[in-house]
Amino acid sequence: MSKSDVMIKDEAMHHDHRQWESDVSMWRDDIEIWQQGHQNALKELNRIAERLTEHAAALENHVDQLDSHEAATLQHEHVVAADFKNETEPSAHSTAEHVKEATRHQHLRDAHERMKKHHHTVMAHIAMLKATLDAAV
Repeated sequence: MSKSDVMIKDEAMHHDHRQWESDVSMWRDDIEIWQQGHQNALKELNRIAERLTEHAAALENHVDQLDSHEAATLQHEHVVAADFKNETEPSAHSTAEHVKEATRHQHLRDAHERMKKHHHTVMAHIAMLKATLDAAV
């Protein structure tokens, strides 16, 4: 091997080394940016966890409203059944209560549908995030 062949190989190796150093430097910059992104993501996940806790409380509140509505409906049903048994017309109060319960029922239905849509959307996004994180790197 001639001296010029050795120089060419040396130059090529030096070139490779400089390129590799440049690559490593760029990779370190990428990792620094990713680490900052991770820190921000962890903060955001804490906020998301707080929102999920609020959502759980909203679900419990919704259950309480359903329980209350169910009890009021049952109570009103007893009044209606007594009127039917006694073969009397429902009182104005009973009719007004029925209208009030019908309105409340519609509000609960609307709230339930909004909550269902929101819940399914949130759970789908969490499932996608989990699947992404569980995927091999």
